[in-house]
Amino acid sequence: MSLAPLAAALALSASAQPSLPLDNLFAVAWRKALVLPDLLEYKPFEAAGPAVDPRTGTVVVATRDGMVRAFNPRGEELWHYEGRGPYAAAAGMAEDLAVLGGLDGRVTALDIGSGQVRWEYVYKEEMGSRPLFVDGLLYLATLEGTVLALDAKTGAWKWHFRREPTGRFTILGTGSPVVAKGMLFQGFADGSIVALDSKTGAVKWDRKLGRGDYPDVNASVQLSGDRVYAASYGGQVAAFEAANGNLVWEAKVPFAYKCRLEADGLYVVTTTSVVSLEPRHGKELWSAPLGGAPAAEPFAVKGMLLVPNGNGLLVLDRRSGRRIRLLSRGSGSSSEPTALGNRLYALSNAGELVAVDLQ
Repeated sequence: MSLAPLAAALALSASAQPSLPLDNLFAVAWRKALVLPDLLEYKPFEAAGPAVDPRTGTVVVATRDGMVRAFNPRGEELWHYEGRGPYAAAAGMAEDLAVLGGLDGRVTALDIGSGQVRWEYVYKEEMGSRPLFVDGLLYLATLEGTVLALDAKTGAWKWHFRREPTGRFTILGTGSPVVAKGMLFQGFADGSIVALDSKTGAVKWDRKLGRGDYPDVNASVQLSGDRVYAASYGGQVAAFEAANGNLVWEAKVPFAYKCRLEADGLYVVTTTSVVSLEPRHGKELWSAPLGGAPAAEPFAVKGMLLVPNGNGLLVLDRRSGRRIRLLSRGSGSSSEPTALGNRLYALSNAGELVAVDLQ
């Protein structure tokens, strides 16, 4: 392999959402250099990024050297854990656990308070998504086209669904599973969107979205109400009825790599741009230059869209697409940031964790 509610929000007019000011948006609270520079590294790459426990504010971050560290909101290290390999996605929080899937195939559950290992599960595929915790189960997607369901307390296997390899080159990456109303939605490298029973893994529906030489669906499927939204690198972005997979609309956005649904738009990140689509009908609202290689899912906070790319975190006004600034430490950003309240956490490709307070 080569690499909420929508209806209420759409009732608001664009004029009701003021544009963001250019100044006084961010204040750096603290920085931590987590990975020592290596002279042999041409372009360091940090794909996992930070996760934050909503109950305690503890920040858990995994880095390319296999280390996992936890910090309190003041930036004081609470514990660290030395894993066996790099991580491609951030930790998932499951009550008092931080769960990580590694590229070595290990799923490791760590106690958020102490960093002690509660359980491990090993699967012979590279874990590519952030673990999702819903109703006692953990869901993960691998880079080889498998979705796994594990018991969150014990790590015991519950079910898996595998999409067989296409036998061709694919675009590196996978989206994270999304679960609602007893159904799990996932996109695959063959361009398909599949809905599974979240308790058993049984197929509910299966639809083809991606077409062309690279139909890969690497973006996480987005869900709102009775619709799911998906984007394919082949250039197809679409909305489907969640219950049965019937197509609602389809739009053309070439080389769509990642996407994020928010109340005011469906934001699609391509190899060159960020495109905002109106979620009801797929009409383009605006397009803005990306300026660097696309990376992780964009992140929405306080009227802004933060887009990780090879140059850093591009900050756009969600209403207009206007560029506000680029948050960069000179190494780019390949992982999705996260936030709790007014505190934003981001990891640079140089391995520096930055805590920023939004003004």
